[in-house]
Amino acid sequence: MKPSPDLVLNHTFAKIAMEMGPALPAGYGQGSATTTGVLLLMVAQEFNRAADIRVKENAAMRALFADAGVAVGGELGQRLLAAAGTQDADVNVATLDHANAELKALLIALHIEAEKNDARDIEARIVAFLRDAAAARQVFLPAM
Repeated sequence: MKPSPDLVLNHTFAKIAMEMGPALPAGYGQGSATTTGVLLLMVAQEFNRAADIRVKENAAMRALFADAGVAVGGELGQRLLAAAGTQDADVNVATLDHANAELKALLIALHIEAEKNDARDIEARIVAFLRDAAAARQVFLPAM
């Protein structure tokens, strides 16, 4: 048997949160065990989807930047178009995270510009992106 990381993390969560934590005296230790268990659950859920989420987010932001770069113009427009032309170097999560952080910083600059200029279509696309990104990263807690 070769257990997958998400399986190991889920079982470890269950052991800590449902057996070890409740067996500890009420207080800090019990709360800390429960928090640790929930963190393991979150990591288990992130394990399978981490690269996929980041690849999709990066592609969505680049597509938005390609469209918005022309509309915005100026120095910001040039930065948007340059970012739209980039690609992820590989699918390593750390590499994807780095690109994702840079793209999100540019997304913030675009959002500020869109709000200043009342560019509602760009704002709507940004909000839709943020909604979808939050939904993709949602953590599901099991019923206990």
